[in-house]
Parts: sequence; C-alpha cells; structure tokens
Amino acid sequence: MGEKKAIKEQKIIENVLKSELDFITYVDADTGIYHTIITNEETDVTPPTYGDYAEVNEVTIPKFVHPDDQEECARALLLSNIVEELSGKDHIVVPYRLLCGSSYRRKELSIYYHGGDRKTIVMVRRDVTDSYEEEQRQNERLYYALMDARHANQEKNEFLERMSHEIRTPMNSIIGLSYLTKEYADNEKQVLENLDKINKSAHFLLSFIDDILNLSQIESGNVAMVQQDVEFENFLTDIARKVQKWARPKQITFAMERRGAFDREYSFDGEKLGKALLNMLENAIKYTRQEGRVDFIVERLYDSEGEATIRFEIRDNGIGIEESFLPYIYDPFEQEDEHGTTLNGGTGLGLSIARNIIEFMGGKIDVYSEKGKGSTFVVTVTLQKVADYEMSLRKQSKLENLDYDFSGKRALLVEDNEVNIEITRNILKHKNLEVEVAVNGEEGVNAFLMHEPGYYDVILMDIRMPVMDGLTATKKIRNAEREDGKKIPIIAMTANVFEEDVRKSFEAGMDAHLSKPVDIKQMYFVLDGMIYG
Repeated sequence: MGEKKAIKEQKIIENVLKSELDFITYVDADTGIYHTIITNEETDVTPPTYGDYAEVNEVTIPKFVHPDDQEECARALLLSNIVEELSGKDHIVVPYRLLCGSSYRRKELSIYYHGGDRKTIVMVRRDVTDSYEEEQRQNERLYYALMDARHANQEKNEFLERMSHEIRTPMNSIIGLSYLTKEYADNEKQVLENLDKINKSAHFLLSFIDDILNLSQIESGNVAMVQQDVEFENFLTDIARKVQKWARPKQITFAMERRGAFDREYSFDGEKLGKALLNMLENAIKYTRQEGRVDFIVERLYDSEGEATIRFEIRDNGIGIEESFLPYIYDPFEQEDEHGTTLNGGTGLGLSIARNIIEFMGGKIDVYSEKGKGSTFVVTVTLQKVADYEMSLRKQSKLENLDYDFSGKRALLVEDNEVNIEITRNILKHKNLEVEVAVNGEEGVNAFLMHEPGYYDVILMDIRMPVMDGLTATKKIRNAEREDGKKIPIIAMTANVFEEDVRKSFEAGMDAHLSKPVDIKQMYFVLDGMIYG
C-alpha cells in the first residue's frame, strides 16, 4: 500500500513538473555528459535523454536560437563559463528566444549545482513568453500612464500660466488706471477715458472667467440649454450690430444675408447660440486684414413638424488657416498666431466654446480654409418653432421698458460684501425701492421674523455667506410658522451661475435667480414681476 502511494505521488510530481517546465537535465562538470530526466512532451526543441553537452549546443543554438541571441547564448552556455559564473553565485539564468514551430518563444534556463555536489550542474528550462508579454504590456501601460501624467501636469501648468496671464493683464490695467484716475481727479476728460478703459478691462476679465467656467461646464456635460422664445430677426440684428462695431475700426465690410423665409420666433437658447456665432464672427473680424470683407449668411434649409433647420455661414477673405493647424483649431488656448495682446488678441477659447455649444445643441460645425485666402465656418442647427408669438412679444416689450418705480415697496438685501451692498442698494434706490440690509443668512432670517407679516415685499438673497448660507436661510424662511414666509418673493443674487446652482436655488424655495455681476435691466424686470405680479 505504501509503495503504491509513493508511486502515485511520484507521478503527480512528474506531471506537475512537466506542465510547468520544458525539461530538467543535469551535466557532469568533469566529463561534459548530460542526462535529461524530465521532459514535457508538448514542448518543442528539447534535448535527447543522453549525450555530449557541447555537441548538442553546437547543433541546437545555430538552428533554433534567435539570430540576435545566438552569440550571447553560446557564450553563457559554454560549460567553462558556467563553472566560472557559479563559483561566485548560487545560480544563474540565461534568457533567449527559441524557434518553436513557426515562431519564437521566450525561454529561461536556470542553472545551479545539485546540493553541495559541485560536480553536477542542474539545468531547468521554462517558457516565460506569456509572463514576459504581460510584463511588457504592464510596462507599456505604466509608461503611457507616466506620459499621460506628465502631459496632464504640463497642460495644467500651461493652463495656470495662461490663466495667470489673462487675469493679471486686465487686472494690471484696472489697478493702474484706478491709481491714475485719482491722480487726475480734476481732469474730467482724462477721468472719463480712464473709466472707459477700466470698463473695457473689467468686461474682458469677466468674459474670460465666464469662458473658462462655461467651457468646463459644457465639456463635463454639467450644463443645460435654456429654451426661450427668441424673436429671430432681433436675434440676428443684435449679432449684426455687435459685429459692425468690431468691423468699423478696421474698415472691414460686413454684410448679413438672409436666405429663405424665417418664422418670427424660434425656441432655443439664444444666449448660448449667440455666444457661439459671435465667437466665430469675432475671429473672422480679428483675422481679416484692413478693408477686408466678412459675410454672415443665414439660410433656412428646411422645415419639419415643429422644427426648422438653420444654416449659419461665416465667410471671410482674411489670412486663412494652415491645413496642418485645422485639427487643433478647437483646442482650448490654441492660436495659430499667438502674437496678439490679451485684450485685443483674444484668449484662444472662442472656437472651443463655439464648437461645444453647437454640438451640445445637437448641431454641427464645419470649417474650410486656405492660407492667405480666408476661411468659412458653417454651423447647422435645428430650432424649435414657437406658436404664441404675441405673448412672447409682450414679455420682451416689458423687459425693454426701463421706467420702473418701486415707491412704497421695501426689500431685504441679504449680502455679506460691503461693496456689493453699496452698489446694489444704490441701484435699487434709483428706482425708489427702500432697502434694508442683513450681512448673513442668520441675520436675514431674524430680520424677516422680527417684523410683522408684509413688512418686506421682496428678499434679495446671496448664496455664499458666513454664519448661514442663502440656501439654508431661504429654507428657514419658507418653513417659518407664518403665512408670508411661504409667499414672499425670494430672489437669488449670486456669483453661483451654473445650471446646477440655479436648480439648487429653486429647490431651496427661491423664486428667481440673478447672476453677478448683475444685469441691471434684468434685475428691474424680475423685481417688477415679483413685486407686482
């Protein structure tokens, strides 16, 4: 019984060794005679069971070892060299590629003495092709991950450097001009010129920050299109008016052509589509030479039920774009000509934002250009048709009316920034709205609760404040045990401008959302609607 068990265990050991190894052989260091004791029958190129070690190598190495490995393999497997190497090591490993069938596989030959007997050299060969290839794949993955990390770090550094430049340049103008304005306070002409330049720098700074934030939001998909009824002719006229203003200093001929019949109104995000088109038109003006030409062609391609597909073509005879640069024109901060100044040359974000907006609207943008002859950008979008035009027109008319009067009405302004408090209070007082101030959300809640119902007609609430934020304050007012807490209009007036921020404002119980810096016309319009209904 014990003998059978020993035989069975021996067979198990042999089978395991055969599955894991190509062969095991041993060589007499004095005579050079080898004996092979275990061989995997499925392995190609194995030595005979018995023979002269040197003679076998002389035949098999030139015939089966990869040409690039033959010289090193022959040297390493020379018996005298093996003896010399093992004099100072426990074992050595000789890697090489071996022809197995029609392809080469990776092999490793481990060589060591048998126990304390320094006359018997044991050689074990195993196939390491799969592990080698996996190691190479892992090394490749690590390499590309390292390259990606370095590239990302480089992009981050370049982004921060560009951000610093684009922000510090207009800030330098604002700070410097503010100082000079104080110095020339008695010179009205100089003061007005400085204020105009400060205003230009501030608007550039605001536009740049908006571009960065909008690009980030659009690329992350964390943005929503605001569908509004837009009078199409006014939309086009407003674009044309702005472009004419840009074209005039360079004496560029700008023409807008309408092809086909358009509905009076369409429902779409006019602000975002206008931004995209104006970015491309601004580029056309910027890169068209003095007395050149820019054409803006608007064409109704076709209608379907409830929709219209519109094609916008922006064509210029400017400097054009090199064909090699076309694949990069939509990359943030990429500019073929980077010699322009910050305030006049742009930031390199316009086309990137434009493409993201158009694609987010489900449209497409194509570009055709030839260096030295000009460029053509073609935008195709589908817009929703609008049924009730008259109601939309009345709303627009009311927005345009600036003759607001809030006499006899009182607002609670909840705001922690002293400068913003002063500016907002003066803007509201200009239309006879009485204003009281709380400098954080907790003070705002207390001010509301300590007065009788109906004392305040509206609350203007900042979002980010110390002690208690605006969202929490709004919830406390809405949950207060008094009827006016549920009815009083609460308007968010905040620098939190993303759609996610707007959603949170409404979820907290606010009735409207105004973004800083405040559009004064829009503020009056919203207040009028909230106070008078």
